[in-house]
Amino acid sequence: MKLKEITPKAFQCSGVACPAVYEIVGMNKLVIVGSKINNLEKLGIAKRVGENEEAVIVDKEMLHQIFGK
Repeated sequence: MKLKEITPKAFQCSGVACPAVYEIVGMNKLVIVGSKINNLEKLGIAKRVGENEEAVIVDKEMLHQIFGK
């Protein structure tokens, strides 16, 4: 699997813990890196996140810049 970073420059950083969006080349899929949500119950989504899933928080503006919506 090959990844292509599509994170807008305004959101890229050189540190370790940075939000990012990657496109999986040749597939219609994205990999999104964001801040992990530790308390899913507080948000009321604990039953919506499966054992093999993670919920993350990303800046909405970052996605607006990628998708233009």
